Amino acid sequence: MNVAGLVEKFYYPTILGSALLLGVVLIESGFDSSLVLPATGLLFAVTCFLMEKRFGETERWTLDPVEARTDVLHALISNTIPTAIFRGVAFASIVAASAWITERIGFSLWPHRLPLIGQMIFALLVVELVSYGIHRALHRSALWPLHAVHHCSPRMYFLLSVRKHPLQAFLTYGGRLSALWLLGIPEDAMTLLLVFTGANSYVQHSNVKMDTQAFSWIFATPDLHRLHHSKRTSEIDSNFGDVLILYDVLFGTRLPPKDGDVIHDVIGLPEIEVPQTYTSHLRLPFEWHRLHESTSDRA
Repeated sequence: MNVAGLVEKFYYPTILGSALLLGVVLIESGFDSSLVLPATGLLFAVTCFLMEKRFGETERWTLDPVEARTDVLHALISNTIPTAIFRGVAFASIVAASAWITERIGFSLWPHRLPLIGQMIFALLVVELVSYGIHRALHRSALWPLHAVHHCSPRMYFLLSVRKHPLQAFLTYGGRLSALWLLGIPEDAMTLLLVFTGANSYVQHSNVKMDTQAFSWIFATPDLHRLHHSKRTSEIDSNFGDVLILYDVLFGTRLPPKDGDVIHDVIGLPEIEVPQTYTSHLRLPFEWHRLHESTSDRA
């Protein structure tokens, strides 16, 4: 088997395994938890960038410098500021509520006796259930124009993982992590969870050919997630899992790719095209109806 074949078979599980191992090593060695996430995030982002340069699946998804700059702004602004605001406003109250619940029932809702990896798995099962509900609601409610910012790229590449409208970042960060804070998750388990989910998100959106069928009944693998980014309406409302596909299996929304189907040219939003600039992304939810009306007029 040549190098490209090894990458196709082992790149995805290697990234997940490396994220888990590296996170555990850094946390248990006493590495400052506030530095673990940016350090590992940068590492996996650079890894995905280099892998796309060397093993890119299709030229249609080749990194575009303008779009890349836009997504860096999403990483620096759209993610960090809303999440910091939510944490500053709500974290103390949620932790206090967790302590009150623990005091009333006489035991902690969090499984502190589990090893760190066991706690991370428990956290993943909880947060993925919440994420599944939020993600499905974003697709099937008036909130879709917010989430459409994440879907408006015509390509799949690693930085798409950090693209979120600030208002969606506030809602999804708050909704997902509030459940864990309420259960009393310790900092180490939260850090390991975010290292793992961040690495998965980078590789899940990557423009690298991967054969992940063996994992696609447990994880929201790249082949499943690419269908989720399809323009085809029969595919976009499927595979809602962020990291796990288990809840899609349970609720009947898992959709595997068809044999021989190539979706390189059907990534993006149905009906409209959006300029790949940061200001266009910020305006998209508020110009949603006008953009669709303009498309209808041209047709």
